Amino acid sequence: MTNSGKLLVAGFAAALLSGCGGQQLGKALEIDPKGSTFQGHLYAEYIELSQSEYDESDWADSDKFAMRAISAGTGGPRSLEKIAARELPEDKVYALTEARKRLVNVFGKGAAEKYPADAAHAQAMYECWMQEQEENFQPPDIKRCRAALWDDLRKLEAALAPKMMAAPAPMPAPAPAPAPAIPSSFIVFFDFDKATLSEQAKAIIGEAMLAIRQSKAKSVVITGHADKSGAAKYNMELSNARVAVVAAAFAEGGLDSSVKVVSAGYGEESPRIATADGQRSAANRRVHIDLNQY
Repeated sequence: MTNSGKLLVAGFAAALLSGCGGQQLGKALEIDPKGSTFQGHLYAEYIELSQSEYDESDWADSDKFAMRAISAGTGGPRSLEKIAARELPEDKVYALTEARKRLVNVFGKGAAEKYPADAAHAQAMYECWMQEQEENFQPPDIKRCRAALWDDLRKLEAALAPKMMAAPAPMPAPAPAPAPAIPSSFIVFFDFDKATLSEQAKAIIGEAMLAIRQSKAKSVVITGHADKSGAAKYNMELSNARVAVVAAAFAEGGLDSSVKVVSAGYGEESPRIATADGQRSAANRRVHIDLNQY
């Protein structure tokens, strides 16, 4: 463990002993971390999370993070908290599941061994997001943990991406088949009079997020629509609500802050399929997602 890490833990210990006393955090602070460099960093990250929850009088989560610090500090196996370990709001499970998949992927490529500090911070921020999302009453803390995780993941994914290497000139060969085009447009459909995302809609948004990363899109245009059943003013509000829920899914999914998001609701003004006024139409209850290179 680095000298700065030891000073950090020592500071936490002094603060703890000056207060009410121990619980599991006290035990965690007493151990001398062993194991890999990654485990040393992970120990310090969990201590910080445990101390933060202790300061908020959240004894249960302070103990949970302290026990994970003890496991990391005593050379225990790396264990990434499972989605089912927390009672999460139903509409937040998809984004956290996708984040966990990406985290597992970078660990599978050697992130803990090659970039131990960044990998440990990413794991801690994932579990911080999980814990704050389970409580679901401190939006700034949820956003802070989530944003830190996405930043760490982007950094690790870029560092672990295959590097281009110079190679001898190949023998002439038939021209390869062109790579499949990356889609630039997506449509998310909604149930009647709803502005909530179905599982299929969430999957489509996930595909759009992947296309944004692959195509390095500079901007995303999100436009919402409603069918002609109901009053025009209400349908305009409904289309704006649908835009908002899709934009929120992009934010929770870790859309890079450099990607400009432009959004607008059009109510019933631009139907995909022409219908009579007052008629329901599943094809017209939708949000378009368009990727641009400008």
